[in-house]
Amino acid sequence: MEYFELAKALIGESVTEEDLKYVDCYIHKKMGLFIPSLGPCGYAQKLFHTHPSYMFVITFSKEEFQEARSIKERENQIVVRENQYPGMAVSPDIPHNDIPSLHYYCILIEKDYFEEQYKLYSNEKPDFQCKQFAICHDILHALNMFVFEYSKKMPNAEITLDAQATILVHWLIRSVLGETYDMRSVSNDYATARAQQYIEVHYAEKITVNYLAELGNLSVSSFNRVFKKETKMTPMDYLMEIRLQQAKKLLRRKEVSVTEVAIRCGFSSSAHFSASFRKWYGLTPTEYRSKYQ
Repeated sequence: MEYFELAKALIGESVTEEDLKYVDCYIHKKMGLFIPSLGPCGYAQKLFHTHPSYMFVITFSKEEFQEARSIKERENQIVVRENQYPGMAVSPDIPHNDIPSLHYYCILIEKDYFEEQYKLYSNEKPDFQCKQFAICHDILHALNMFVFEYSKKMPNAEITLDAQATILVHWLIRSVLGETYDMRSVSNDYATARAQQYIEVHYAEKITVNYLAELGNLSVSSFNRVFKKETKMTPMDYLMEIRLQQAKKLLRRKEVSVTEVAIRCGFSSSAHFSASFRKWYGLTPTEYRSKYQ
């Protein structure tokens, strides 16, 4: 009974046990993870339903996510790269229709708790009107760890579940805000991890593959092979992505010129910056700034 009361507090008072018969539910205090494993969620199928909590849906099929969006939403959709999943955030009491798919995880977070954590990032109250965002695919591993810890009920699970829930909430907040679209997993290979750390600190400087290979005490050929195996990207593509992610943050501040953004992010010229930005995101830096605002 206590378990179902927790579910109702997150999903809504009108939810029934029949609604959740095909859904795996992992509910811990102020956060619940709901996975439709055997069939659809009955509550999610209700048109224009609401939740008293903040909802985050992580979809594992980009094609299904795209098909489910309206024409207007498709025009304004965020870029979801190969190592990311599309997600959607919805504030409490916002009517919405869920994506008609079985390939998603739904995370519901208690309203007051989420807003308390969100204040650490912004003074504005979170207002997610079915906001789309991209999140690193490593979120799946973190969510499954939450499921594992919940299911095993090991000694002191309350402590570890609290810690995991906090990490997941902050991961979601950062992703929605676009601050860390790609929260990369720590590489198992030291040379790769060392290079990643260096790039993410020194991205505005001139960086060569030779220097990165030296950091890990590897030959250039060995370093290139290991780095791509670990990250699915070349070192220079990784560097480019980090530079462009930082550029997007600066572009949101309209007082910084496009030329200055290019310089701050390590591009040799504004022309090089614009060409790279368009290649990766399908629009120019100026178009992105206008669209974002």
